[in-house]
Amino acid sequence: MKKTLILFLAFFICRPIAAPAETINKVVAVVNDEVITQQDLDHLLGVLYAQYAQAYKDDELLRMMEEAKKDILNQVIEDKLVLSRARAIGIKVTDAEINEKLEAIKKEFPSEGEFLKTLETQGITVATLKDRYKDQLLMKKAVDMEVRSRVGVLPSEINDYYERRLEEFKRDEKYKVKNILIKASDEVGAELAKVEIDDIYNKLKEGQAFEDLARQKSQGPNAENGGDLGYMEKGRMLEGLDDVIFKLKPGEFSEPVKSEIGYHIFKVDDIQYGRYLALDEVKKDIEIALFREKFRSEIDKWLDDLKGKAYISVK
Repeated sequence: MKKTLILFLAFFICRPIAAPAETINKVVAVVNDEVITQQDLDHLLGVLYAQYAQAYKDDELLRMMEEAKKDILNQVIEDKLVLSRARAIGIKVTDAEINEKLEAIKKEFPSEGEFLKTLETQGITVATLKDRYKDQLLMKKAVDMEVRSRVGVLPSEINDYYERRLEEFKRDEKYKVKNILIKASDEVGAELAKVEIDDIYNKLKEGQAFEDLARQKSQGPNAENGGDLGYMEKGRMLEGLDDVIFKLKPGEFSEPVKSEIGYHIFKVDDIQYGRYLALDEVKKDIEIALFREKFRSEIDKWLDDLKGKAYISVK
C-alpha cells in the first residue's frame, strides 16, 4: 500500500547500517505521542541500501542513497500517523494473526534454525519481529477500514476508460513462424549454404515435413523445436525478411532467402489477425487500474488529513 509498509516487511532480512553510538537513540521527530529515533531511520536506510546495492554501484549508489534519505523521515512519520489512527479507532490485532504471518515467513527459510540465526544476525528477537508484524497489521487494517472500503469502480467508469484509451487495447497482426537456417560467414560459405538450402527447399516441395528438416538440417537456435519461432510481429526480423514472412499464408513456406547471416526458409503455421480487444476481455484489468488510481489518490488525501490534525515535531 505504501513503500514504508514494504520496508517494514523486508526489515528483518537486511543488515542495517550501523549508526554511531552517540546518535543511535537520538530522537529525530515526534508524532503525536510516538517518537522516531535515528535508529529507526538507520534500520530503514539499511533495507534500502541492501536493495539498491544490487542495482547501483559506486557514485550512483551514493547518489541514490542521498535521495532516499530525503524521503525516509516523511515515510516513517506517515507510518506513525497510521499507527496512531489505528489505535484511536480501536483496531485490534490478535495473536493468531501475528503468528500466521510469522509462520508464513518461517517457511521462506530452509529450517527454523536458519530463521532464528538470521534474526540473531540482525539483532532482532522473535518478540521484536512480532511487534513489527503487529504494527504492519494495524496499519493495513486502518487503511482497509478508512480508505480501501471507500474506493469503488463503477461500470460506467470502466466503459469510459475503455473508449478513451481504445488504442491501448489494439493488438497487431501476428504470424506463427518456423525457420530453417543455414549459416554462411563468407562468400565461400555462402555458396555452400546456397547448395544446401536449395536441397532442403526441394525436399519441402516433395512433401517432407518442415519440422523434421528443421531438426535435421537447421543451424538456428530453435532447430530442436522444429524451427519454431513462435508468434511474431512485423519489425522483429532482420531487414528484408519481413517482406518474405508476412506475405505467406498459413501452411505456406517461402523460397530460400538470403540475409547477412546465411540462408533461410520460413513457414507460417497460423495468423492472429490484428484487432481491438473486446471490453469483456479487458474489463478486469481496467477495473484494477482504476481502483489503484483512486486508491492512491484517496490514501494521499487521508494521510494529508492525518498530518493536518496531528502534532508533528521534527528535531
